[in-house]
Amino acid sequence: MASRAGNPGAAHLTLAFQQAVALHQQGRPFQADALCSEVLRADPKHYGAWHLRALLALEAGDTGQGIQWLERSLKINNRQFAGHSNLGNALLSVGKPREALASLDQALRLKPDYMVALYNRANALRELKRFAEALESYERVLHAQPGDVQALNNKALVLIELGRLPEALDCLEKLLLASPQDFDAWCGRGNVLLAMKRYEDALQTYNRTLAIRPDHVGSLINRGLVLRTLHRYAEALSDYDEALRQAPDSVLALNNRGNVLLAMGQNEAALAHYEQALKRAPGSPDSLYNRGAALRELHRYSESAQTFAALLEIDPRHAYALGNLFHLRMDSCDWSDYPVLTSRLHAALQADHRVINPLSLLLLDESPRVQLECARAYVEEKHPQQRVSTAFLEHATKIRVAYISADFREHPVSYLLAGTLEQHDRAHFEILGISLRAAEDTELGRRVRSACDQFIEVTDRSDQDVAALLREMEVDIAVDLMGLTQGMRLGIFAQRAAPVQVSYLGYAGTLGAPYIDYVLADSVVIPPGEERWYAEKVVRLPHCYLPNDDRRQIAAAPTREQAGLPAEGVVLCAFTNAYKINPPVFDIWMRLLQEVPQSVLWLRTVGPEVRGNLLREAESRGVDPRRVVFAPHVASMAEHLGRHQLADLYLDTLPYNAHSTTCDALWAGVPVITCAGGSFASRVAASALEAVGLPELIGASLEEYGRLALELALNTRKRQELRVRLAANRTTRPLFDTAGYTRGLESAYRLMHQRSRQATPPEAFDVAVD
Repeated sequence: MASRAGNPGAAHLTLAFQQAVALHQQGRPFQADALCSEVLRADPKHYGAWHLRALLALEAGDTGQGIQWLERSLKINNRQFAGHSNLGNALLSVGKPREALASLDQALRLKPDYMVALYNRANALRELKRFAEALESYERVLHAQPGDVQALNNKALVLIELGRLPEALDCLEKLLLASPQDFDAWCGRGNVLLAMKRYEDALQTYNRTLAIRPDHVGSLINRGLVLRTLHRYAEALSDYDEALRQAPDSVLALNNRGNVLLAMGQNEAALAHYEQALKRAPGSPDSLYNRGAALRELHRYSESAQTFAALLEIDPRHAYALGNLFHLRMDSCDWSDYPVLTSRLHAALQADHRVINPLSLLLLDESPRVQLECARAYVEEKHPQQRVSTAFLEHATKIRVAYISADFREHPVSYLLAGTLEQHDRAHFEILGISLRAAEDTELGRRVRSACDQFIEVTDRSDQDVAALLREMEVDIAVDLMGLTQGMRLGIFAQRAAPVQVSYLGYAGTLGAPYIDYVLADSVVIPPGEERWYAEKVVRLPHCYLPNDDRRQIAAAPTREQAGLPAEGVVLCAFTNAYKINPPVFDIWMRLLQEVPQSVLWLRTVGPEVRGNLLREAESRGVDPRRVVFAPHVASMAEHLGRHQLADLYLDTLPYNAHSTTCDALWAGVPVITCAGGSFASRVAASALEAVGLPELIGASLEEYGRLALELALNTRKRQELRVRLAANRTTRPLFDTAGYTRGLESAYRLMHQRSRQATPPEAFDVAVD
């Protein structure tokens, strides 16, 4: 320019700016910027030059300078929609979505049909988690530009956040039709299918994404998650190994690899992975949660509780963390914050049922309504119903019943059920045992296996495969023996494994699952009128719903000295799991020790931490800790039952009763004192006592329970009379009539099967007494 040092006229500045724009379009940013600088020296309020310089800075990666110059340009001319739009996009890129939204809204006020601003507005809303508004903006963009690939992809992401997964999947399918090699769309499709728990379809999709980009860490991690869910652990570990080779510091890969190891029972190795993850990201909520879970599996309860407490400091609303902390306190009998913790849980439950898992809730709350709501929320999240096309074939042979459990071993469920499995009428029933874990070569394990017409281990098979297997075997009735206990596989039932699906024995409450047709109960654990609190149809067996094995051997009683008991004094026994003991119940037990001279409380063996806590609690209540005696582990159930005979009374717990251990005590001839509460889990012992003919041992409140226990503890004659009655009732009352019980159970199965054959919906009914 001839007159650069002077003050060029408007025409000359216009020409210079046009040349700068042309240089920008030609990909010559430095020359374009130089010309803009000359224009601005001549006219510091030239909007176009400031705006173009801002764009050049943004393109060069100098976002801060670009934002500064855009703001300066808009001070000169606030009516430029493109300037507001570009500023909004720049602010969004530096993590300022709220400020970005304000700029983008201004751009759209100036030009409502400006699609660039509308698209970025949707992105800002998505960053702000205002997903419904973001969806509306993406849909407006797609209405104007139906083929906009990025808008389609982001719309799918928003639909995922809104839980509208089928719509998200449809969106991604459209995107892939338009762009079959779109890697992001394939990833998104896999993520949606994973969220929908369509694991086989998700696996195929991740295979496709990794065929396009074998080193994509996100797809490796997610495929590993799918493989873990499908119980293909070795393949999952391989994917996580590759992910960690690509991204050695990936906290997500470390956590997920740890989760595979935890599922395999390699708890120490899993813990090491979570520790590594926490070194890389000390405040990671997921790493803390996983560390707490591994420590619990290792029975390091106080460390686990400390981990969950630390997690709650960081994320007070982390799903299930507060409930885990509560259960861990109960596991270790650490009641230091029991009143505060239980109050906090009750309050939190009003707002969010994901604060505690349903099994832990049985230790806290007796309300069947709350238990139903909690179970429904948990199952909907963890094991939702799957839409599976099923066509069940009718067969004219025996009714085929499959019992499904991970507890066909030395476990209370098998101790209770073994006799019934043997007593099933083989002329009319075929019995399958479907074992969710490898069989143990123990006496009970062998007995259960031999009591089944077929016994199949499915440890390494996916839920989908197990359900398909049961359908292929034409199972008529699939019986879940686990419910929501550890090791359960409700996903099998979510796939509709059989025409009739039943919850039985392993879980004392509703599963809240729409695909479980019936729950087996009795009139004590689920009184008439309470059916509304169960997702399943209630089938009441004639007496106690608990099966019992009348073949169980009882060894000779040891001497009191051999059992570690004092030579004299009343023995109050409670061989229950430590987590069922709570302060209100323990208070009563300690008052009994104070009021019954020379009496002792006899508990099952526990670890050093739990033992120390219980002894301190006794001492704090004015009881000599030496009066709390722990029974060591013995080699067989027969020996365990034999030593029961040294007890004078068995003391039950509330709100989670002793279930199989109530039957152990009664079978061994020991009277049981219980308190009937408001829930299934808190009425099981009452049901057993009714069925054995000793209803007078059921208290209606904890106060009455305490009075009953004290009266009997002080009255040797009454205790002796009870023992004589119990000895007679064992063989005359229904609780231990294995053959009679099995006939009642089979009557229930026959009616369920009949209704299914007639295509009649499940309905509640009571089995008639023979």
